[in-house]
Amino acid sequence: MTTVLWGEIRRTYHWARSYWVEYLSNFVLYLLGFLLLVAVFRSATDVFGPDGYLRTLLGYITWYICANVMSSIASVAEAESRTGTLEQLFLTGLPPAVVFLSRSVGRILLEIVQGVPLALLLSIILGVLRPVPLLAILVFLLTLLGACGLGFALAGIALVTKRAEGLIRTTWQMLVFFSGALAPMNPPALAFIAKILPLGLGIENLRQIYLNNASASTLWKNGLLLELLINTLAYMVIGLVIFTWGERCARRQGTLAHY
Repeated sequence: MTTVLWGEIRRTYHWARSYWVEYLSNFVLYLLGFLLLVAVFRSATDVFGPDGYLRTLLGYITWYICANVMSSIASVAEAESRTGTLEQLFLTGLPPAVVFLSRSVGRILLEIVQGVPLALLLSIILGVLRPVPLLAILVFLLTLLGACGLGFALAGIALVTKRAEGLIRTTWQMLVFFSGALAPMNPPALAFIAKILPLGLGIENLRQIYLNNASASTLWKNGLLLELLINTLAYMVIGLVIFTWGERCARRQGTLAHY
């Protein structure tokens, strides 16, 4: 397990180093994209100030890292299925979930390495740089685990359908528009959708920590932290169940080597 994990981390590192121009381009794109978004929000209302910058930045960075991790995990199965190399992942002698989990750790580290400098630079530009409390790190990790669970669920679907790129992209886009990443979801229907998605509750907890100085006890008393724990656990279970189902279906149908 340790050998596989380290091997996948090294694989991700060499893969990222080979495509550094693409990653640099994406960094610039997301940096300028957020600054443009802030300019649009400022032109729409006069009350959008530093608190608004921070509120939107917390959602944007959480979405940027977690949604990309979710997409990366799901894309492993989709890409391997498309190129016809999926079968090799099932011939390693380890449970497929372990192989996917090891590769996911590499993707998680890669997205964090990209996301943290982006958050730091945007915070400095907008003048909203704040210390990172331990509670915020814990909430972020819980949110990330929920996104990983959704990624495994999509990977399970990709094992069966072989072409799930459209579903993955649609889910990725839904997470930015319906999770409250850019702005709080005030209408009841949208607020409910934001709560059941894997990022919405994590973003709301982070905003309470940074904007209202909420402590762990405060978040627990108002139910936000408990709801996040339940949401994360639910997505992890759903991800494991759907991935296991997809693996069994692909084995039963004998389609692991088809593309």
